[in-house]
Amino acid sequence: MPRASRTATQAEETEQAVNSTKETEEQQETANTNATEGRFIYIGPTTNTGLVENTIFTGSRTEIEEYLKPTIEKLPQVRLLIVTTESLAVNKPKTKKAGTLLNKYYNDVLSLMRKPKED
Repeated sequence: MPRASRTATQAEETEQAVNSTKETEEQQETANTNATEGRFIYIGPTTNTGLVENTIFTGSRTEIEEYLKPTIEKLPQVRLLIVTTESLAVNKPKTKKAGTLLNKYYNDVLSLMRKPKED
């Protein structure tokens, strides 16, 4: 009988882990837009303005956007590719998956960098 109770306990622990993972993923997806302060990471491509892919920033979203203002003025989608480090595991794969908004923003940045300068 102890073996059955141990298996039941393991099943409960597994179910709790699965449930908490789903909750965590849902929180991470919304953390992208709701977070205002903490650690952020740029998940877009390396730009010709000097912003390197996977650059980590610490501070408020406002401070980071102000720091990156020259880049954001040239490549507005960069702002949308700055996510919290907690949501990195959820959001980074979306930059490569066709049909997602993050993939669109990623490709928009690439397209804008290739665009010839207008004089």
